[in-house]
Parts: sequence; C-alpha cells; structure tokens
Amino acid sequence: MSSRMRFLVAGLALAGVAAVPGRAQTPRVATEFHLSAYVAGFERPMEVRQSGLKRRIDVASGAVVQTFVADRGRGALTVMTAAGRRRLAFVFPLAREEAMAPLPLDLAQFKGARLTRIGASNVAGRPCAVWRYAGWLGGSGTACATSEGLVFQVQPDGRKTPVFQVLSITFSRQDAKWFAPSPDFQVAAVPGAGGTAPPLPAG
Repeated sequence: MSSRMRFLVAGLALAGVAAVPGRAQTPRVATEFHLSAYVAGFERPMEVRQSGLKRRIDVASGAVVQTFVADRGRGALTVMTAAGRRRLAFVFPLAREEAMAPLPLDLAQFKGARLTRIGASNVAGRPCAVWRYAGWLGGSGTACATSEGLVFQVQPDGRKTPVFQVLSITFSRQDAKWFAPSPDFQVAAVPGAGGTAPPLPAG
C-alpha cells in the first residue's frame, strides 16, 4: 500500500470514530466547523465538516467523490461513493473493541507518539504551536496545532512539503443534512462484528 493510501486509510476513513457504545468521547477540538485541507497526492482539497460527535470527510479523485461520515454517538460509519449518476452508500457497524482512530485533525489522537513543543507558526491565517512527534504511524515529524488541539499541518520527516495542511476554516453551525445520505443514494447496511448497522436517522 502506498504511503498516500496508508495516510488516507489511517487518518481519514475512520474519521475519529469511537466505537464503544455509550463511551464516545467529546472531541477536544471545536465541535462545529467546516474546513478545506490539502492532502498529499490528491489534486483537489479534502473537505471536512464536524458537528459534535459527527464528522464528514469528502475526498475527490477525478470524477469520483468518496465521502466518509462517522457518527460516534451511533457507532456507525457511512461510506458514500458518487460517480456520475451512480450513488451508493454503505453503513458499517463499529466493533466494540475499536479505539479512537488516528486522525490528523486532533493532536490528542497522535496515540503512542512522543510530543515535544519546539516553536510557533501560523497556518491558514491562524496561530498554532509547532510540535515534534515521534512514533505516530511508525514515523516522526512535526505538527502544528492550535491551543484547542486542532491540527492545521502535518509534515513527516524526509518530506520537503506537508502531507496535510488546512487551507481555510470556518467555525459555524453545520446543517444535519451533511451527515446523512441524500435521497438519491442507494443505502445498504453491512453486517459486521457488532451485528447489523443501526438504522439511518430520518430526514
């Protein structure tokens, strides 16, 4: 698997999901925002929306848009694919033993890494502290995070440019429509370790 895809799968696909029912942790970062971010290897920016325990990530590649909606309150991950007129959505249950997945958006999720503050910077027009990490995803490098723990930039050692960088961010209330498939999607629940996926919310 390429380093680009390892980053995408580990950092984006599970989107900060806590899978233990009744024990979902409130994100340490701001709970309502919409951001655009550069991800190495993709020609278009990644779009992220967060509302409380829900997070949506849109990644476009060519004419295909892949969307991941993680709902930590329900313990469900919805994966949507849109290509032309084809709209498919699969709802996956989350196994009880799953833990918080490493997502570059939250400094607290650099699990197992040693973090040392080494300076300060400014990304997307906002101040952030520069941290040196070692041991996250088997590597080392630097990350720039706000005082709330929101990560704006990640640059592994050996790279001349960041692998992830926030381009713009708006803190505002996010409409519930962003966190469920629209009516033109064909939805299927996928059985898994924890049983069948919970039903999608109405509306």
